[in-house]
Amino acid sequence: MGITIINFGCGSDSVHSIDPEPPIEPVDKEVIMEVWGQSFMSLNVIDDRFMAGTYCFPGSIAQIHCEGYGIVDTIDVGESIFRIEPDHGYVYLACEYEWIYRDIIRTDPMKYDFQPYKQLKRGYHAGAFDVKRLLGELVFIGGGEIYTDGYGTSEEWDDEYFVKFGFQCQDTAFVAGYSYELQSAGWFRSENCIDWEWENIGPKYSRFMQAAITEDEQFIYLVGTNNYKNGHNHNAATLWRYEVSSGILIQLWNFEGFDYISCIRISDTGRIYFILTKGWRSQESGAQLVYWDGRKPYPIAEFEEGEGREIIIKGKYAYCTTRKDKVRGKVTKVYLKEEE
Repeated sequence: MGITIINFGCGSDSVHSIDPEPPIEPVDKEVIMEVWGQSFMSLNVIDDRFMAGTYCFPGSIAQIHCEGYGIVDTIDVGESIFRIEPDHGYVYLACEYEWIYRDIIRTDPMKYDFQPYKQLKRGYHAGAFDVKRLLGELVFIGGGEIYTDGYGTSEEWDDEYFVKFGFQCQDTAFVAGYSYELQSAGWFRSENCIDWEWENIGPKYSRFMQAAITEDEQFIYLVGTNNYKNGHNHNAATLWRYEVSSGILIQLWNFEGFDYISCIRISDTGRIYFILTKGWRSQESGAQLVYWDGRKPYPIAEFEEGEGREIIIKGKYAYCTTRKDKVRGKVTKVYLKEEE
């Protein structure tokens, strides 16, 4: 499939910026979970309750927090609990540097006891980064392989790829991220989660970090960076839109002053939200929750932490995971007037 890349309303090197000032109208915010000394990296809803996992490096013992309960389990993961995913009565933890852990979904969160389930092959990076049910198959995404539960390794590599998330659209599974060889964003795609083919999608130095699919599955919104060099993201947080029928990737916006975007969600009303990150391990404040109206971005809330790691939209609220490395992490409930 041929890929066409379009820069929306600008040249390929141009950068948009948004007013960094807080919104004119005050926004209702409430911190529902907080950690000190470590920071939150992942978030999901488990049994109608929020669960968050921490980034613990340079330590190795990460924490699982549940809303209203505090710490419910600790796990030796090496670096972070990168993703939390419920599936068929279990909770899976994809852990950076180490294993995939799992436990049954507990009605009493204090009884969680996560155990190692699967260790994935290493590539340039080590550990597990995502667990997703794709095309009916449970798929594990690691530093050096894609593993399809019940089948085995369905794709593997040494140090060519850096893929951290999976999704599906129009009966096709995608595992997306970055190619070191091509120095650009792309994805593995498959129609059965067994046979995978890599496609180069983004321009040079781009990297995809998360995706959201429109309800009609005609468009994939992708976030990440347009300036990934020497293992770091540099001042080019980017929002793209990929049209599935044509294979056209449109760069919608670059955000000056922010290194990357690692989380995006589309609400039940079809509205698009994401969090801008100042920089990896940034000690600055200023991560921003943003609403995209189809043409322009609108800042909704600013946080004391510099990194935004995950966002979940539930009803009229956005639940935002933010972190300041080695200092603290928060899960903040933000009211969305756009959802009224």
